Amino acid sequence: MHTKSKLTFFNKRYRKQIWATLTEHIMTFVHAAGLGWLSPTLNMLQSSASPLDFPVTTENASWIGSTFGLGFIAGNVFFGLTLDRLGRKLNIYILAFPQMIFWILNYMVLSVEYLYIGRFCAGLASAGIFLVVPVYISEISDKDIRGALTAMAMMFFSTGLLVGYILATYVDYYLIPCIIIVLPLIYLVGNIFLPETPQCLLKQGHQKEAEISFNFYKSIEIYDNGVNRSSAQSTEIISEFDELRAIIDKGGLSTPVTIKDFINRSTLFNFFTAAILGLLNQFSGSFAMINYMANIFAASGSTMDPNVCSIVMGFVQIMGALSATVLVERFGRRPLLLSSTVGMMAGMYGFGAFVQFTDAEMKATYNWVPMVFMMLVVFTASYGVFGIFITIVVEMHPAKIRVQALSICMLFNSILVFITLKLYPFFLFNLGITITMYSCASVCVIAGIYLYIFLPETKGKSMEKD
Repeated sequence: MHTKSKLTFFNKRYRKQIWATLTEHIMTFVHAAGLGWLSPTLNMLQSSASPLDFPVTTENASWIGSTFGLGFIAGNVFFGLTLDRLGRKLNIYILAFPQMIFWILNYMVLSVEYLYIGRFCAGLASAGIFLVVPVYISEISDKDIRGALTAMAMMFFSTGLLVGYILATYVDYYLIPCIIIVLPLIYLVGNIFLPETPQCLLKQGHQKEAEISFNFYKSIEIYDNGVNRSSAQSTEIISEFDELRAIIDKGGLSTPVTIKDFINRSTLFNFFTAAILGLLNQFSGSFAMINYMANIFAASGSTMDPNVCSIVMGFVQIMGALSATVLVERFGRRPLLLSSTVGMMAGMYGFGAFVQFTDAEMKATYNWVPMVFMMLVVFTASYGVFGIFITIVVEMHPAKIRVQALSICMLFNSILVFITLKLYPFFLFNLGITITMYSCASVCVIAGIYLYIFLPETKGKSMEKD
């Protein structure tokens, strides 16, 4: 095998892998823009400045938030069933359409039910983005840059959130869907030029197409008389394809998955650890805070503009996501996740304590303190607990059942999303910001202890060999 350590991130070998990743993350950006748009928009829709002809109550707002979780559940079932049957590429096309419906319904809204259905569709698309796209990227990328490419999702996600915050705050409600709807169309066109993954084609028995796809993603030049074998690097890459084909043929990856593949100690342990990761990912509030960021700052007693604070948090998320992309291959998955858990715990305990133990005068004098604590929470969440969650879950499962295992894990996570989005407003508005922050921080403590003891490092793991 060739020495990949000599290859830089921008080596020719990686160019099409990066191009494909950037194309897929257009949809990640669009999805995140919808999430960022929701936080300030919910506040506006419940105020006298609402552009809609009907009222949106607190109960309506709770359902607008939580119907996303229902769509996420349905999407994980759908994409889990179709990812192997229809292949990666067709599913990549499909996931764009519910996201487009979300924005169309926001524009055409005549009643609160339009918002419910739109958020349900956004959840459907989200399931595809967090299930189909990571599998696709993990299969086309070299292991030396796989972590960076999968972690790149968080950078697009954070940028999309920031754009959503800004658009919702400064742009007319009905203009925003007209702007955003263009991006899914660009995404669909861009994917026309990208082939199916070689692993998927080999599993389907299409060896010639698989070799063409492999050559494409490894940037091997093709001539009329076949592959350019004049360079040593090309010859070594050809042997890689032969190895990949042998692994899939001999390793049983092209044979049907049976229940026996799931019932063994190692696989069950992986599922349990993935469940703990899911509980940490959701019950720590890392996702719910995105949806209710403006409400959190409003509840903190700070005199700073909640919408401005949300925009600042968007910039912080981008910095955290960029850190994950840069650091995940250098330090590995485990150190980033554990340090992220500690940072979130400290930030939320600090935020809750400030609100609980200060009076109105001190809150006004030190109105920047909640923002500092929340910056710590958001930054550390975006590079770890939220940022590399999918990367770890994808890499920790055996190759033969990876798609099915990821689907099961994401289905479980989608149920947690619904529960969290339904409960978080209750905690925030009824029990108070202090109890909300303490509860989420305590989840970080409990899950962090387990993961410190049992979480394996998956950096550099082969996606075909177990």
